[in-house]
Amino acid sequence: MIKTKINNYLHKVENALLAIQKNDLFIDYIQNQDQNSKNIVQNLFINSMYNNENFFQLRFLDKNGIEKIRLDRKRHTNNIFVVKDEKLQDKSKRYYFTETLNSKSGEYWHSKLDLNVENGEIEKPLKPTYRISTNVYYKGKFYGILIVNVEMTKLLTALRNNNQFLVYLIDNEGNFILNPNQNKEWGKYLNNGHTVFSEFPDISEDAFSSNTFNEFGYIFPLKDTFTNNENIRLLLKVKDEYLKNVKTDNISYAYTLGIIILLISLPIGLIISYPVSKIYMTTNKLYSENLRYIDTIDKYVITMTVGTDKKITDVSSALCNVSGYKKEELIGEKPSIFKSGEMDDKVYKDLWSKITNGFVWSGDLQNKTKDGSVYWLKTNILPNLSFDNKVVESYTSLSEDITDKKQIEIISQTDKLTQLYNRLKLDESLENEMNRFTRHNDIFSIILIDMDKFKSVNDNYGHQVGDSVLIELSEILKKHSRKIDIVGRWGGEEFMIICINTDIKGATHFAENLRTLVEEYKFDVVKHKTISVGVTEVKRTDNIETLIKRVDEYLYEAKENGRNKVISDLES
Repeated sequence: MIKTKINNYLHKVENALLAIQKNDLFIDYIQNQDQNSKNIVQNLFINSMYNNENFFQLRFLDKNGIEKIRLDRKRHTNNIFVVKDEKLQDKSKRYYFTETLNSKSGEYWHSKLDLNVENGEIEKPLKPTYRISTNVYYKGKFYGILIVNVEMTKLLTALRNNNQFLVYLIDNEGNFILNPNQNKEWGKYLNNGHTVFSEFPDISEDAFSSNTFNEFGYIFPLKDTFTNNENIRLLLKVKDEYLKNVKTDNISYAYTLGIIILLISLPIGLIISYPVSKIYMTTNKLYSENLRYIDTIDKYVITMTVGTDKKITDVSSALCNVSGYKKEELIGEKPSIFKSGEMDDKVYKDLWSKITNGFVWSGDLQNKTKDGSVYWLKTNILPNLSFDNKVVESYTSLSEDITDKKQIEIISQTDKLTQLYNRLKLDESLENEMNRFTRHNDIFSIILIDMDKFKSVNDNYGHQVGDSVLIELSEILKKHSRKIDIVGRWGGEEFMIICINTDIKGATHFAENLRTLVEEYKFDVVKHKTISVGVTEVKRTDNIETLIKRVDEYLYEAKENGRNKVISDLES
């Protein structure tokens, strides 16, 4: 489990770099290198650092080793800031740049696990640091490297506080990186004289190179975990107090088991010849393994059990960690305690409809923590059936935390100015709705909106006021749309609303309401503005191109006929 904890910690870092590297916003930036795309990617980096509290520096270096984007975090805070262009440096001679260049595309370069150095001196208090980087290629062309500096204090502290083992991390020279006694750590850098050979004088160098010490404990090579040629070893020694507790528990367990076996064996003692000691050993082994598996699931798997009365009966520690609630705060509550309020109620209706009828439900759920922040879970919910498989007795959910992935996905689909969906998301949604219409005849309508005489706003008041007007209009559109509607910026001063399960009458009525709301609204600077609107419902003969062409023609007609109008299929 300790090796797994380390692997998961480092894999999360690699996945964060991969998410950035594959993001369309980042790909656009490395190809264009303009200031607008750079600003967007800086926001992407900020989001990644917020979601990875152990990142204290995240950078993109171009193919010549020049820092192009760099974000730093003040220690033990969420104070993340973008380093100004004039302070970006040439890192072409640094070992991490040259060594990353020599790694293959798709691989991750890992640094040594060392202490952070500032201005030529080891930072105090000590800051264990690990760097992971990867080459950035797109369509076979090399653009530079992504590199993140990770503070390892949290991981090392968790390893040191293990309840069962004394945990040591040792480099290939026998120096302690981690020791239960913190004063003995980092001998290579602090020259404190403590090594595995001074701590355990009976261990020879040959024994240190082997995989186990039967008389001492266990040792595991971590070369496949810390892939940095440092040959770090994990050395474990069972804690005396843990052994004492196990021994006490086993004696008690053996005593109880012995009495039970004795009571059972009295009437049938002549028949039973299986040794009691073997029964105990076998049973105790299975019991211990089950406890270990149960403990592992509780710590690392996000699970919840709900009764047929829709009340929570059990949750794992992993769910408590991600949600911020204590177990006793959740038992007896309904799962709706986690609802963010941002998801369509149809999702929950579909969920309960399936599981109450004995089917498995799978999907993504946006939840809310105790302090009100949002997280995402990829969830499977299974009905637990009675012995005869006829009655549902309870439900169990198994989930994976996908918050990082979702937040990056949201950024890539969001217009930076208005915070509505961008053109990319609208195109994707149109395709999805067209496919649903083709397969299931689920109708939808689209509304295309253009602000009248917007150019005059920029000309008379400047682009900053123009941006403010677009933001205010966006808030009107979002506030008065349904949760299931898809509201986005089509481009410039044009906006689109995809109205799900809405016919032309409903969409036209909605468009008229929006037109009136905008006409009556008082903007901060320009006071009153109007919009022109085109509305159309999907037809059997449509594809996406014909649908957009028709609504665009309606919008043009509305503007040609005096503006501040709605033209739809009903008028055509």
